[in-house]
Amino acid sequence: MTGHIYRDVILEQHVRLFRGAMGAEFLFMDDNARPHRANIVDECLQSEDITRMDWPAYSPDLNPIEHHQLYVLFESASGYGLFRTTEFEEVAMFMPEVQGSILDISKFRSIVFLHAFHPFETVSEAFDNMQCIMKGKLHMDLHIFLENNVPKAKKGKQAVVLGVSDPALSMSITDTLDIACNTSGVVMEVIRGIRFHFPKLIKGYKDQATVERSQLGLSHHYARIKLKVKFDRLVPQTVDMSDQLAKDINTLGSRVRRWYSLHFPELSTIVPDVQSYVKCVKEIKNRKCMSENVADALQDIVNDSEKVQKIVEAARTSMGMDISEEDIENIENCIEQIFSLMKRRDETNDYLNSKMRQIAPNLSALIGEKVGAQLISQAGSLTSLAKFPSSTVQILGAQKSLFRTLKSKGCKDNFVALMKKTLIRRHLKGRSERYISNKCALAARIDCFRVIPTDEFGVQMSQQVQAYKIKKLGLRPELNEEMKAAVAAKKSLKRKLKKERRHKKKAVAEQNDVEMEETPSEQVSEQKKKKRKSKICKYSK
Repeated sequence: MTGHIYRDVILEQHVRLFRGAMGAEFLFMDDNARPHRANIVDECLQSEDITRMDWPAYSPDLNPIEHHQLYVLFESASGYGLFRTTEFEEVAMFMPEVQGSILDISKFRSIVFLHAFHPFETVSEAFDNMQCIMKGKLHMDLHIFLENNVPKAKKGKQAVVLGVSDPALSMSITDTLDIACNTSGVVMEVIRGIRFHFPKLIKGYKDQATVERSQLGLSHHYARIKLKVKFDRLVPQTVDMSDQLAKDINTLGSRVRRWYSLHFPELSTIVPDVQSYVKCVKEIKNRKCMSENVADALQDIVNDSEKVQKIVEAARTSMGMDISEEDIENIENCIEQIFSLMKRRDETNDYLNSKMRQIAPNLSALIGEKVGAQLISQAGSLTSLAKFPSSTVQILGAQKSLFRTLKSKGCKDNFVALMKKTLIRRHLKGRSERYISNKCALAARIDCFRVIPTDEFGVQMSQQVQAYKIKKLGLRPELNEEMKAAVAAKKSLKRKLKKERRHKKKAVAEQNDVEMEETPSEQVSEQKKKKRKSKICKYSK
């Protein structure tokens, strides 16, 4: 550093611009280094009308960080790094050399040395630490790292100063650990050089790609947290996909029905279900050339021997037109597409059930995975469903039809999602809907805000609903196999006792008829009179 370089680089390019921006109140301060006190420097300051502040030699009041040891804290996505520099006086005096040595790793290593490094083990740990740093707070990991690695100043030796990039964080460190911090421009230049040569200063990092991967992972995790991308957003998309697959299956099934009805029109009336109809068409193919085992295959599909008999008889006497092998092949290709869609739909439903058990276990235990997924789909997300009151949950899926019926003063439509639950009976739908919607709102809030997911509350609510169904609604409880067997045995015993009483009463009546025939008519009349008198006496008493 010379007086000419100080004048041309520092004063002309930087100080003069600050003087013009701040005006006459600008006060310039530098130390008593020999290049700073050269004659050409004094002439330049006088020509630019720059007021210089007097600098007493080694004044601790004007330069409190003179002769201090500087440590620099560097925060990255990989961990915390603590670097030791040369004496602060040397670095401050040769600041242009620091700027020029940033691109040269050999020169930079002569100024900055790695003292300690604390790596992050997981992305969540890195995110928690970075979040505290952004807020200017001291995380516990950073607290322990600085407390164990920053040396304490001793009497008669150099004091320790910690260079930090964030002023708020430096205040937190000073208040908590009583460590003097500095956030000057020299510290920022040193941190810039550390960031540029970070993979070469830390052992274990081979290249820049390793650091970039950790930065990319942390940025993606931060973006997911800030954008609130939660896994419950997958449920509405899965429900829509399942509904679309069911719609495509019904569309292709109706097309196959119309197509095959030209050849076998009676089959559509015998088998109205679309899926069963398609499976029957695949087994029958040409009705005039049916195989011998077609009846067994149809029995597996329909599970009704009478329907199978009707199908076989109708195939023999059908009034449909003849069909060629090429037409049969086209129909079979369409049926294969339907089967593939059915397989995909079943896989989607299994995936949806597993996701619902993970995301909303209590809601699934209460009303089932399918109905719970439809409620989340109607609300948009589990968070939105948790914010809804029970009255809104009750009408999810039929908002427009509800207000339309209220306006027209008609009866309420049954298109709500809760109407698909078997616990709701049509003659008691109002009371049961209100009760179940209350439980669904509670279950959704538990699933949304509980840290550890569990279905214990949903099971208890389901038992409460069953008890409510028995006591309040007057419906019979669902029985298990043992209870069903016990009830069947009790009913058979009742039927047996009733049958025995009937036979006994019939035998007594026959015996009385025989006695009446044997006794004369006068004795019968006297007996009747005695019975009448005994009845009259009873009533008079």
